[in-house]
Amino acid sequence: MLSLLLACGFIYALLGDLEEAITLSIAVIAIISLTIYQRNKSEKALESLRKLSPLRAKVLREGRKIEIDSSLIVPGDIVFLSEGDKVPADGYLVDGLNLHSDESLLTGESIPVLKEETELHNQGPYSESQKVYSGTKIVSGEGIFKVLFTGDSTSIGSIGKEMGEISESESPLQKEAKRFTTFFFLGALVISVFLIYGLGIRNGNWMQAVLAALTFLMAVLPEEIPVVLSIFFSLGAWRISKSGVLTRKLNSIESLGAATVLCVDKTGTLTENRMKVRGLVSSLENSLFEFKTPEVAEEFHLLLEFSILASKKDPFDPMEKAIRELGINLLYDTEHLHADWTLEKEYPLSPKLLALSYAWNSEDPERFVIGTKGAPEAIFDLCHFSKERTDYWEKITENYSLQGYRAIGVARSEIVNSSLPENQHDLEFEFLGLILLEDPIRETVPVSVSECIQAGIKVIIITGDHAGTAKAVASKIGLEDHKDSITGDELEKLTEEELASKLDTVGIFSRIKPAQKLKIVRAFQKKGEIVAMTGDGVNDALALQAAHIGISMGKRGTDVAREASDLVLLDDNFSSIVKSVFLGRRIYENIQKSISYIVSVHIPIIGMSLLPAFTGDPIFFFPAHILVLELIIDPTCSIVFESLDLEKGDRYSSPRKKNSSLMTISRFFLSFSQGAMVLVLLLVLYFWMKQNGHSENQIRSFGFIFLVVSNFSLMLTNLTHKGGFISILRSLHSSVFWIFFLAATALVASFQFEFSLRLFGFQQIPLDWVIFSIGLGLVSGLVWEIRKIRFFA
Repeated sequence: MLSLLLACGFIYALLGDLEEAITLSIAVIAIISLTIYQRNKSEKALESLRKLSPLRAKVLREGRKIEIDSSLIVPGDIVFLSEGDKVPADGYLVDGLNLHSDESLLTGESIPVLKEETELHNQGPYSESQKVYSGTKIVSGEGIFKVLFTGDSTSIGSIGKEMGEISESESPLQKEAKRFTTFFFLGALVISVFLIYGLGIRNGNWMQAVLAALTFLMAVLPEEIPVVLSIFFSLGAWRISKSGVLTRKLNSIESLGAATVLCVDKTGTLTENRMKVRGLVSSLENSLFEFKTPEVAEEFHLLLEFSILASKKDPFDPMEKAIRELGINLLYDTEHLHADWTLEKEYPLSPKLLALSYAWNSEDPERFVIGTKGAPEAIFDLCHFSKERTDYWEKITENYSLQGYRAIGVARSEIVNSSLPENQHDLEFEFLGLILLEDPIRETVPVSVSECIQAGIKVIIITGDHAGTAKAVASKIGLEDHKDSITGDELEKLTEEELASKLDTVGIFSRIKPAQKLKIVRAFQKKGEIVAMTGDGVNDALALQAAHIGISMGKRGTDVAREASDLVLLDDNFSSIVKSVFLGRRIYENIQKSISYIVSVHIPIIGMSLLPAFTGDPIFFFPAHILVLELIIDPTCSIVFESLDLEKGDRYSSPRKKNSSLMTISRFFLSFSQGAMVLVLLLVLYFWMKQNGHSENQIRSFGFIFLVVSNFSLMLTNLTHKGGFISILRSLHSSVFWIFFLAATALVASFQFEFSLRLFGFQQIPLDWVIFSIGLGLVSGLVWEIRKIRFFA
């Protein structure tokens, strides 16, 4: 339609009507510029987020350890890693000390993975515990790895390649707008051909016929639609940006309003992606879940004391940070904190024994105190539990795991007047209990999930974690009714038909791989669902791009995830998604009202443009008249309807159906009838005044005043689809009333100057005619306020 408007402007220029051509061109350029400006603004904001990527790396070159730009790393390089580093390439570990990697961006697992070293010249194959991956973060330990793959050849790069092969889904509104405008375009084109032929044959003035046809095209084409879509989405993006949401693709806000399924990544989206101690279980089987210093028993003092002694003094590991934070809060000003002790020996984790021990020099120079923590089964082994006691504590541990906790076993040992052994298995350990850690649920998530459910949106959890952890999270956020789950291995065995049959009851997908997330999204889409997908990792990028609406996290999210998404939550606030949903519904509802108004106001313009073809009379509306009417219609659509809030009862209504139309049959019939009534009144007045000998200029003046007033009358009655426009009018912004004032001023001014009278073909008319025209214009639109409820009952 924009191309057609430019073509019309070019034809007007050829016909010598430069004013019309310039006005059309300026309008089109303004629309395009607005969209480009909004997109550039979003991209600039996103550019600042790209600085979160790793930039430098320490490598071995020519026998020296140097620091280089990570983009200069090549296969075969030897790269050094330490706590806090991001891995710059894919490779295998050749030397390491307690090296743990956070691979949640690739796997969805929130638990750091212990890495195992192998020989430098090992040609492979390599186990998962020996590999390190580009973009992952080192949370503890240090090591050296040999680079195997860089750039597009890495795991992240392969995901990027697949993203390039995914075609993005068209939004529902885009499809509807195409159907709507195509219908108007084809209809107008056919009629304009007959109009040129009819007028040319009747009068023999083919130039006059072309001008009449072009005027008709200008009248019938709803060029307000691109204005409405651009401005509604741009202002919608501006409104939601105040809530911390960056809109990368404007139509995604409207699409989110139609979402029926919200696929949520657990780690970093529903949870805070940081570990926190939630409970303590002592060796006496007593538990503590409320941490208040005066109420802490000695058995918990010991448990916390030795869990801190089994950690670094200045930890980077999120679990050690959480343990130390709680320990300092509870043990402050007690004898259980030992800041002055020095580390004598570290016993690192190994794949065979998942336990870590630190031996400390105590105040007694001949006494070593050892704190140990690790996987519960490893601690049970170090403490030489009997089979019965091991089975008993494993059941306790499993019970807490099903509640979503990660259990860490803690033990202590002591050596007096002896040297430390080389192997921690040679120490005698005393079991102290379990530390229960959890990745906490974001505070606002339960309320936001509840609002999604009330709004008719099904929330689906997709995670790389265990099913038990996912189910525990589901319970905490209020998804008790959707606990059926499918694991990644089970998903692989399902056919598309089998998966589709399970989607109505399954609410949790656990142990899911990146490619499987894409499969889930596609399955929902094939069922006709409008799918929104949230995520923050590289493992989410494929599904983010394939979904109708991809929503990534701005702070914790990766560059790949942000680039693949439509919306970016700059503050990682999950509740902003709900605000986006309601804003999307508001935009769609207001677009519907705006389209209804556009259809109704175009009917009389179209009818009067066709009049010369049937009567042979001179053209009633000049191009200048059409432009003036557009200057009233455009701001009315852009300002008045855009500022409307959701009507009462629509906030928690079910999402609209995928095949729903911007203009239903009943809505179109009402809008057409509104415009037809104005047209009929205008035609009656036209022929009556013509019969009574009034000049064409007098009739045109009276008719134009009537039409301008009827436009405002139609606007008022389309403010609400449920009746009662007066209450809505009171809540409108003051800028709305400036439109009325400016339109009235322009209308009065057009009758005051010789130039404007000549331009518009007007003639001054008596005051009583003006009053009668205004009154009739108001009645012509507002009469439908009485009948409206019946059409939308």
